[in-house]
Amino acid sequence: MTEDALSQSDQPRSADDSDGGGEVSLTLIRQTLTVFIVVVAVAWLLYLLSTHNALGDAWTTQVMLCAVALLAAAWGAVHRHHHWTVPLRHLREHVWRVYRGEATIESLSDVTGGPAELVPLFQDLLRDVRVQKAEVAALEAEMRRRMAHRTDALERTIESLRHQATRDALTGLFNRRFLDSFLPQAVQKCQQTKAELCLLMIDVDHFKKLNDTLGHPAGDALLKSIGQIIRSTARGEDVAFRFGGDEFLVVMLGSGERAGKALSDRITSLVDALCKTYHVTPRPRLSVGLVAAASLPEGQPATVEALLAEADKRLYAMKASHHAEHGPAPRSIPSAQAAAHGVAHVAHAIPNAVPHAVVHAAPHGASHAAAVSSDAASARPAA
Repeated sequence: MTEDALSQSDQPRSADDSDGGGEVSLTLIRQTLTVFIVVVAVAWLLYLLSTHNALGDAWTTQVMLCAVALLAAAWGAVHRHHHWTVPLRHLREHVWRVYRGEATIESLSDVTGGPAELVPLFQDLLRDVRVQKAEVAALEAEMRRRMAHRTDALERTIESLRHQATRDALTGLFNRRFLDSFLPQAVQKCQQTKAELCLLMIDVDHFKKLNDTLGHPAGDALLKSIGQIIRSTARGEDVAFRFGGDEFLVVMLGSGERAGKALSDRITSLVDALCKTYHVTPRPRLSVGLVAAASLPEGQPATVEALLAEADKRLYAMKASHHAEHGPAPRSIPSAQAAAHGVAHVAHAIPNAVPHAVVHAAPHGASHAAAVSSDAASARPAA
């Protein structure tokens, strides 16, 4: 079977060889004919010289010699033109057409004359070139595909890292690191455009009591719920941060004290409704320190430090008033059933308090120390 395949593959080559052999035979015949004509002419001239007067036949001899030379030169020029020059021109044109894809490789077989012997070599070379070009094109396509895939994966990784670097994992709000870079830029921009700026510093009262009574999972669930309430309540241009621990900060760009008070009341009322589901005394509630750039003491520049210090001061004033209204917390030893009941309500708090929450995302920034809860006065229940 292998021998048959080899013999079949050799058949086109044998045909080409036979065609080439016929062309060589024709060339030999032409050359032989040329030599024969020249020999006959020379013999005829010698015959004339031997049978006639040399001086009388001098003109005839010169003419005949010139005629034979011209005839031989003309024959050689015509033969070279038709056998090599024209076929070589055709071969060059065919090769370029095949290389550009305008003709098939098999069309080179139309070339005749002396260059016909080179046609099989050119065909093999052109086939190799086409195979190499196809391989190069396939490699380039594969390289582009891999580059695109790796670029997409890299962009997703960068976006994930950027999200992790700027977002708080528990609440989904922007973190303190991003606040430190965002808030100075926001304050500077508002000063340059003479726009209003308002800060809400929010702290969860009695948060330690909740952690001690119901456990840290309940505390984490409450912080997560408050973060969702803040995101769904804030406007699109407001930027919310987890300031640290149980503290939050909302930067309201282009808003004054009145808009800040409305947002503060809305968030407080929703969190109060949420905290009613917790069986713990005293229940968690929010204290809010609200400060607008225009409400700073006269002569004090609206810097990041001044705004945060004033918001912190007003936050602690509200926490003190809440502590005075509530009074000392009564001692109680919660049962395991009450603790489990409080934790169970955490998962259902958000749908009841905020049925249709819409998350608003935006950039943030700031820096400040965390507030200390006023729950230290309440006694920790025994296990």
